[in-house]
Amino acid sequence: MKKESQSKANNILTTLIPVFVAIVVLIVLAISGTIAKKNDLKNPDVIVEEETVTEQVTEPKNGKVTMISVGDNLIHNTLIEGAENNGSYDFKPFYENIAPVIKAADIATINQETMLGGNAFEYTGYPLFNSPWEVGDACIDAGFDVFTCATNHSLDKGVSGINKEIEYFSNHPQVIQIGVNDSQEKADTITYYEKNNIKFALLSYTYGTNGIPIPEDKPWCVNMLNEEKITKDVTEARQNADVVIVFPHWGIENSHNVSDQQKKYVKLFSDLGVDIVIGSHSHVIQPVEWYTNETTGKKMLVYYSLGNFISHQIDKDQLCGGMAQITIEKNNNEITITNAKLAPLVCHYKKNGSKYKFSVYMLKDYTDELAASHAQSGITYDYYANMCKQVVSEEFLNLN
Repeated sequence: MKKESQSKANNILTTLIPVFVAIVVLIVLAISGTIAKKNDLKNPDVIVEEETVTEQVTEPKNGKVTMISVGDNLIHNTLIEGAENNGSYDFKPFYENIAPVIKAADIATINQETMLGGNAFEYTGYPLFNSPWEVGDACIDAGFDVFTCATNHSLDKGVSGINKEIEYFSNHPQVIQIGVNDSQEKADTITYYEKNNIKFALLSYTYGTNGIPIPEDKPWCVNMLNEEKITKDVTEARQNADVVIVFPHWGIENSHNVSDQQKKYVKLFSDLGVDIVIGSHSHVIQPVEWYTNETTGKKMLVYYSLGNFISHQIDKDQLCGGMAQITIEKNNNEITITNAKLAPLVCHYKKNGSKYKFSVYMLKDYTDELAASHAQSGITYDYYANMCKQVVSEEFLNLN
């Protein structure tokens, strides 16, 4: 009986040991798997990298960009005097009321009408402008990202002035300057700017330089409105960018009407596939429209002129500029402009002792009290609201 019992016990052990071993192995594997997963979680770079590669291969990058643009930063001698204090210059107060709106945009552009030649030249106003570098400092501080510099005043201080302006921007690589060049290579290079997965091509041109001849040995120093150059630039830009924006300096000064020259180039821009046109130079606002290409059916957004941003001009209409407010969206690699508005601005100035104090306001924030203190008479919210309604269609005008 003892032998039989022992035999049965051995049989049971023989049966149980493999089962026990199998259970132990399964437990070890389970624990190892859990530990491995926990270790992976402690090293999230591996997971992120795998997900990123998958997205790049299988999913298009979508994006959304809010953009604002303003017109001429026109620095007359009285603005320079108003910013001076014991030999130094501070223009930041000029822009402080509008800065929160500028900073809130993903991209903010400004037309730098006057040359930023700095103290290499005498500071001067009309007709041959040279502005302190502190003007640029104030605009950067206010939130501007892109400065368009091809204007009729680009050669006010000659090529030397252009070189000093380029030197200024080379010292501030966080922003972009377009329109003036220090070499043929720079003139032939398209400027791209990427934001929120949307790649923009930015192009700036001027109709002329107030009769100052372009140097024969440096024909590339200023980007001119020239069909051959524009065709070359836009064709290349169209192949490499999601959105192509042209900033032309054009039109008739102090006229709300669109000129034949503007119509000619708008057709060219449209035929080349430009997405957005934002004009300057007229010193007053001009219409906004969707321009539909007759052949392709593509719509192009055109702001013919945003007028002045800041200046010491004296006509009432010259003191009301526009801020383009644009939203661009990218979905499945398709670009759509989902918002296109123009918000009026007021350039406000008043006597401050022997000088003038300057500032810029959104028209919606411009009170009767402010209007009453303006150095120019007849400026009111109602006057500007009515003027804007006559120039800009209801579809685009933002008075709120």
